[in-house]
Amino acid sequence: MSSAQEPTHSEDREAVPSAEQTVALDELFTQLYNKIRILASRIRWNGTNPTLNPTALAHEAYIKLRKDPPELAVKSYDEIIGIFANAMHQILIDAARRKSAQKRVAMDPPKRTELPIEDAITIATTLGKLGLNNPRQAQIVRCRFLLGMTAEETAAALRLSKRMVEREWQCAKTHLSREIDPAAE
Repeated sequence: MSSAQEPTHSEDREAVPSAEQTVALDELFTQLYNKIRILASRIRWNGTNPTLNPTALAHEAYIKLRKDPPELAVKSYDEIIGIFANAMHQILIDAARRKSAQKRVAMDPPKRTELPIEDAITIATTLGKLGLNNPRQAQIVRCRFLLGMTAEETAAALRLSKRMVEREWQCAKTHLSREIDPAAE
């Protein structure tokens, strides 16, 4: 490789997680494993990817976070569960997109799932738009709808009151239903 092709700035190189970050993540994952796995078992997209059972999904989230560990020093127990929940959500969206792309190529008839792939991608896109306008509502939808968390669990993970979560949940559901099916009004 010529010197013109080599990165010259430290930001051009891929960041390597520190040993402290990976050790902290390893310890937290071990401590919170049962809670993370229970959360993964409540995911609404059963069947989207049969290899992503609750155990595999929890482990995939761990691997994803280990590659780029978040700052954990100032995070509470519930915030860390929220970080894992978000990682699992991203993994499921990626799996849905891959499966949708495979269906376009293979032209196989779709298999029936609890939430069809097309709906999963539509919801992810709509949720992304909601996140631009109201990030808190988008986080609540991820926790409540996609991850099956209760209002109490969502409130704890996002450090909000239960009442705030319930109000924002209602507003978000109304907004998303209008976005997904405008004719249903």
